[in-house]
Amino acid sequence: MRWPPPSPLASHAQVRADCPLPGQGWPHKLGRVIGKGLTGRAVTAALACALVLALGGCMVHHRALRHFKSGQCKPGKPLAGVYLPFRLHVVKDCLTVSGIVDCVRREPDGDVHIRLRLARRYRRFLRNANAVQVCSGQKGKGARSPHLVVEIIPQHGELPFPDNSADRARFVTPRAPRRGKHITVTGPYVLDTNALHDLIFPGKQTKNWAEIHPAWNITVRHDQKAGRHA
Repeated sequence: MRWPPPSPLASHAQVRADCPLPGQGWPHKLGRVIGKGLTGRAVTAALACALVLALGGCMVHHRALRHFKSGQCKPGKPLAGVYLPFRLHVVKDCLTVSGIVDCVRREPDGDVHIRLRLARRYRRFLRNANAVQVCSGQKGKGARSPHLVVEIIPQHGELPFPDNSADRARFVTPRAPRRGKHITVTGPYVLDTNALHDLIFPGKQTKNWAEIHPAWNITVRHDQKAGRHA
């Protein structure tokens, strides 16, 4: 397990951390092994081949990840990259909404949970169970009101949830916004059917709260009118 774990807050414009740099990783070790039995041009040729294969593979991997724009829907299976996808019921393969970020929390499974106070025009997407999605311990407008859950999955899968990975779905996971930001989010609109939520919120209706999971794009809005109707 890599430590510290990769953070969704970091930029993904860089080449993956597990892509070896010159003088590092398995190409360097391979060169040392080859060098024991070969000399001169043979060693140079072997090292060149190893370096091309390593860096070429990293570049191909990096180019294969798509960076989705606001409102752009990802083709293919909407729950690709989500672990245990059977717990989520897909209502719409792709939905774009906007609102105010009232709280952000990192979960043990690697996801970043955002509680989004939807703009008035999008509040029809809330379900009764979203009433438990509040920002406890926080003050301010709307902190105790129902929120839509937005989930950012990690870029790279980590134990014990290696399937929870945007890499597997071939897209660049968005950065987590800060609290108080007005954002626009695009991703699958789903209902979380996980019965274990009854243990977390005893005595409350929790089944089938609404989420966007996973988020394919999160765009922070900077225009002055952005938050007027939230």
